[in-house]
Amino acid sequence: MCYEYITLRQMPVLTNTTPELPLNKNDWPMVSIIVPACNEARHIETAIKSRLALDYPNLEIIAINDRSTDHTGEILDSLAQEDHRLKVIHIDQLPDGWLGKVHALHQGVKQASGQWYLFTDADVYFKPSVLRQAIAYVIQHQLNHLVCIPEVRARGLWLNVAIRAFFLAFCINARLATVNNDNSKAAAGVGAFNLVEAEMFRRTPGFEWLRMEPVDDYGLGVMLRQAGSRTHMLNAMSEITVPWYETLHEMFRGVEKNSFGPSANYSWPRLIMMALLITASALAPIIALAAGLVTHNMILLGIFILFIATLLFFARVNYHEGNGGIWAYLCLPAGFFLLETMLLRSAWLCTRNNGIDWRGTHYTESQLKAGQRVRF
Repeated sequence: MCYEYITLRQMPVLTNTTPELPLNKNDWPMVSIIVPACNEARHIETAIKSRLALDYPNLEIIAINDRSTDHTGEILDSLAQEDHRLKVIHIDQLPDGWLGKVHALHQGVKQASGQWYLFTDADVYFKPSVLRQAIAYVIQHQLNHLVCIPEVRARGLWLNVAIRAFFLAFCINARLATVNNDNSKAAAGVGAFNLVEAEMFRRTPGFEWLRMEPVDDYGLGVMLRQAGSRTHMLNAMSEITVPWYETLHEMFRGVEKNSFGPSANYSWPRLIMMALLITASALAPIIALAAGLVTHNMILLGIFILFIATLLFFARVNYHEGNGGIWAYLCLPAGFFLLETMLLRSAWLCTRNNGIDWRGTHYTESQLKAGQRVRF
């Protein structure tokens, strides 16, 4: 919890940065917004319209309809007829040896003409000023890569608890608190907002290097760091929102493809050690309370009280993030068990099925191991 708090509090807030772009709008760099979409009819129209409503004057939007079986492609084509800045690519077949989303991103880059690429998922919603502020920030700080953290909107207590536990684990494993340090090797990347200088991207192996990496957004950050990128991460929760998962069941299904590999390198012994560590972390405050009551040890009782007070403090200072309020924090130990269950389920399914099934395609474990780039 302390690590998560430090990460968020050290992270600059996008709306608090006020650098200015050139007055002549013709001098603003061209931005290609690249949006992969597979069966996103529920969100795609509103989300794309939020991009078309950006107050940044020099942009193009490249939406890739990746083998959708719903109305995603039709919605995109209709929007493209209304606004020439939107270009639509339709993919009917997936080549062997590629994950669908990574292949869609690869095709989007081929069509992009911008000096900057903004890789963003199809269900992300932007406020009008976010891109202008982000471009001004990267120019002022001479960056090659900017990651913006969105607000994750979630319904229901247990989904919020699980998301909070997931984010805490991600902060720790990815060392996000050190990303903005130029001497740090820590990488960063989120699917909601990865803004990359095109020239820097061309210095990397490109999406071919990530063709079998399920955690493609963070993998992009790893690839850029290896190429010498200057990367920063900002808090943009007031400017970017994403529903991510509608239900806890959706979250279990969603993390199924990208948990076993990055967290345990497809190794059961390593996963079991991690599960034991998660269990110990979840049970520690409860054990301290029980032992303190039985032995009348005030130190142990004090540890439990301090733990509860810390949770309440974080719930108070982070309440504006819409993260489920006080109960989402008080139930965080249960969130660790939910996270552990997700990891074990992902590993069991991957082992039983000899790989993962995602978006109608089966990828074998040997393929995934050979293409793995993200290892926490």
